Amino acid sequence: MGLHESLVINNRFLVYIGLNRLSFAKVSGLDGSASKETYAEGGDNYFAHTMIAPKEQLQTIRMERGLQLKNSQLDRLYPGMWIPTLEIIVGDQKGVPVYDYFVMSAYVTKWDAGGLDASTGNVMIEVFEIEHSGLSKMRI
Repeated sequence: MGLHESLVINNRFLVYIGLNRLSFAKVSGLDGSASKETYAEGGDNYFAHTMIAPKEQLQTIRMERGLQLKNSQLDRLYPGMWIPTLEIIVGDQKGVPVYDYFVMSAYVTKWDAGGLDASTGNVMIEVFEIEHSGLSKMRI
């Protein structure tokens, strides 16, 4: 297997909110970060101590999709709604799951249907932003 065959393509993914499987065209914000605090101890200090600080702000996942006529699952998402579990499963070139991104205790903070324009024939895009306090990544 060559190096290019072992790369994960970013167009095969599934999104689950609770037990409901939903379709999205784009998902962004799958990242993590940690801030640190440095402090000096009293007495003779030859080095500073560093600790991971508690998160001061939530992280955001942005999900985009074309608005569909019949999709009652997404019609129930609204700003302020609590999402107990959000799972994004990324598959390899054959669609076999390889990575699992898991979020617990998230909230829908924004919903945007974009603008309407009668002079174009574009698909109406619906955007959801979900804030969370942590994201875990597991290899399946």
